[in-house]
Amino acid sequence: AWLADRPGEMLVTFNGYQYQVTLMVAAVAIAGVVAAVMIVWWLIKSLWNSPYTISRYFRVRRRDRGYQALSTGMIAAGAGDGALARKKTKEAAKLISADQEPLINLLDAQASLLEGDHEGAREKFERMLDDPEMRLLGLRGLYLEAERLGDRNAARHYAGRAAAVAPQLAWAAESTLEELTERGDWD
Repeated sequence: AWLADRPGEMLVTFNGYQYQVTLMVAAVAIAGVVAAVMIVWWLIKSLWNSPYTISRYFRVRRRDRGYQALSTGMIAAGAGDGALARKKTKEAAKLISADQEPLINLLDAQASLLEGDHEGAREKFERMLDDPEMRLLGLRGLYLEAERLGDRNAARHYAGRAAAVAPQLAWAAESTLEELTERGDWD
C-alpha cells in the first residue's frame, strides 16, 4: 500500500534494452524471483535427500513391524500360547536386533519355557547375565527354574546375587532373608 501510494518508476538498462516499470511492479517482480529461487532450492534439496528419506522410512517401518511382533509375542507368552510366542520371537528377531531390544531375549526364553524346553530356557537366562541391562531378569529366570526343580541352594544363590545388586527386589530379599534366618546369621 505504501508503494502504491507513492508513484515512481524504475528504469533498468540491460544489454542495450531499456525496461521501465512502476515501483510496485518492480517490488512484486523481485518478490516473485525470490520465491521462485526458494522453491527451486527446496526441490533440489528434496531430490538430493530423497534416498536417505526413503531408506529411513523403510527402516522405521521395519522397526515398527518388529515391535508389533514383539508385543504380540509377549501377549501370547503371557496367555500361554507357546507356538505363537515362538513364531513372533523369530519374526521380531528378523526385524529388530536383539542388541537394540533385549526383550527379544526374554520372549525367546519364555517361548522355550512354554514349549517345555527348560534346558534351552535356562541357557537363555544364563546368557542374559552377561548383559547388565538384562542381568536381573536372567537371575529371576534362573531362580524360578531352580525353584521349579526344587534346588533350593541354586535358587538362593541366584536370589543372593540379585539381592546384592538390587536389594529392593522383594523375591530376592525374601529368599536371602529366609536363607540367613535358617543359618541363624542374624547379623
